[in-house]
Amino acid sequence: MLFVILPMVTRSMGTGEIYVGLIFAGSSLFYMGFSPFWGSLSDHKGRRPILLVGLAGNTLSLAAIALVAGLALSGHLMPVLAMGLFAAARVLYGAIGSAIQPAAQAYIADRTAIHERTRIMSALTAGAGLGTAFGPPLAAWAGALFSVEGFVLILAGISFSVFILIALALPEHRAPTPQKPGSRNLFKLARDHRLLPYLLVGVAGWTAQGVFLQTLLFYLLDRAHLDISRAAMVSGSILAGGAALVFTAQFVLIPFMRLRPRILMIVGLFLTGMGAISMMFSASVWSIGMAFLLTSLGSGLTRPGVVSGASLSVKPEEQGSAAGLATATAGAGFFLAPFTGLALYQFVRPEAAFAAVAVLVLLMALLALTNRRIREVG
Repeated sequence: MLFVILPMVTRSMGTGEIYVGLIFAGSSLFYMGFSPFWGSLSDHKGRRPILLVGLAGNTLSLAAIALVAGLALSGHLMPVLAMGLFAAARVLYGAIGSAIQPAAQAYIADRTAIHERTRIMSALTAGAGLGTAFGPPLAAWAGALFSVEGFVLILAGISFSVFILIALALPEHRAPTPQKPGSRNLFKLARDHRLLPYLLVGVAGWTAQGVFLQTLLFYLLDRAHLDISRAAMVSGSILAGGAALVFTAQFVLIPFMRLRPRILMIVGLFLTGMGAISMMFSASVWSIGMAFLLTSLGSGLTRPGVVSGASLSVKPEEQGSAAGLATATAGAGFFLAPFTGLALYQFVRPEAAFAAVAVLVLLMALLALTNRRIREVG
């Protein structure tokens, strides 16, 4: 949703592309820093309390974004102040909303056997894909038909409803361990040879996804020469199509073919690289859309490979910490995206951003192919 709303607001206020990236970079930095903490804390305090904290942060962040968007689009906020408030709202999500994913991943790991872990983790990442599928087109269409701020407020209400549901109905199945989480243990686990290759692949995959998401609307404006309202509608449709592909792959392809984490990462990274190369030579709506769909399918395969591979690599008492570190790769990737791909897009040329992405993900595909630890997990 925000990858449609924030570029629209930014272009309307006349600010540069890099500022959108910086907003996401700030929240991603907090997301990267806090996800391992929340994951580790869920090992010691339980999964449900941490889920509730994350949902509260998500609800407050969405409500703040709705308020700022309404004021900015009506001209009641200066562009600099609006950008600062958007950044603050996203930081709130990065610091507190980041508790959702690691707690959810660890909750699933507590209740699944090793042989079914990849399939169930794929369903979890597909849940995130549903948000990517419905958010962008709904944001674009609701912005054209109704109001952006009203739509975001509805989402805040949905988030609060899920908070109530979790509080009342979700059982806690694993007794928390009494030890206190420590940052030293987290840093040690992040460098552990069991997890490090998965974390590197995760960072590369999310960096690529961040570059594509943050440049799509601008690329439609600059290469396909669409006006901003048309570009917003088209980008929403392309994002929905990409998310539908991801959803299909994670709910149908992976369970049916029973693909292992290593194969998922190798194939996913290769497809992402091919999509990046295709994007370099795309100049029409259709060619840009097809290139984005290819990268979306690649990301949809890579993510469950990273998540399930990381979970299968550690012991039961380390699941929360491992889930937090795997989740933090998303924050790291979105933090790096504006300083790599988006900076190349604005200050060099658009094709340079996608060339850099192609090199990065293909190198990581080679890592997944040759790394001994990844081969051992399968």
